[in-house]
Amino acid sequence: MIETIPPDVAGRVLAMTRLAPFQILPPAELSRLALAGREEVVVRRRVLVKAGERPNALYLPLRGDLLMAGGEKNPDWNPARLAGLALLGERCVTADLVAPSGTVLLVLERDTALAVLEEHGQLCRQLLRALAWQLRTVRQASGPAFRVSDHSIPDGADLVSRMLVLRKLLGPGGGRIAVVARLARVARELRLASGMAIAPAPRGTDVLIITHGSLRLLPNHGTPRLARAGEVVGLAEAVVGVPLPVQAVATVPTATLVISQPDLADAIEDDDLLCFELIRGFAAELAIEEIGRDPSHEEGDFPC
Repeated sequence: MIETIPPDVAGRVLAMTRLAPFQILPPAELSRLALAGREEVVVRRRVLVKAGERPNALYLPLRGDLLMAGGEKNPDWNPARLAGLALLGERCVTADLVAPSGTVLLVLERDTALAVLEEHGQLCRQLLRALAWQLRTVRQASGPAFRVSDHSIPDGADLVSRMLVLRKLLGPGGGRIAVVARLARVARELRLASGMAIAPAPRGTDVLIITHGSLRLLPNHGTPRLARAGEVVGLAEAVVGVPLPVQAVATVPTATLVISQPDLADAIEDDDLLCFELIRGFAAELAIEEIGRDPSHEEGDFPC
């Protein structure tokens, strides 16, 4: 069955498909967000979000383009995309987000967007997978890992310890305690002697949370990198459901917590709060990747 989008919404949906990560979502699903927004005409140049502040709405130009002025900026940035990632990731923008006079905007308030995602679970999970796919794509060169702690974290010898580790992974408010407990019960501890390898799985990827030691990630193409204690390997791949494109080798005796891809997928399908928290985390990581391309920032530097 083909779902027809009303003509007055088609332009809004088209604008959204020009902006990552929305461009890979089905138009019929995007129309739910498009209908929830309002159109505004900017009569005079207006600062939508000041540098160092968090956006409280998604701003999509239907006519004209947004600009970034003052503060830290890069001519290669897409202002609407970066502000959208900051909105979803609860991060601050590094420069003023500006709408020149004559710009026509689709404005979608943050609370409204979250309400739409909560009401339409399929859209929420499609957005999560789109963000995960994009994060996986931009991190091909650096490897499928990101840091959740600056040091070693408790090992997974017992249920409580595993729950503490998973709360660090999911962040504050990351899903209900029942979901954290559920993941902790299905997580297993994997200890590797120095030199032992974890070969890529033929299907889906298990999530590896390094609690002690380190893994050298050896990609099929590109430069190897070291993933240390406090880093998570393969989360984006597990959400998308694709194999990890690296072999992982322990450089020292290493302990990890492992969550299977099917267990993670079941938890995402069952719990909206977990889905929201992963959206927040992936959007924040993508925003960091955008900022990281600017040599004036250190890797991982992103305010707020």
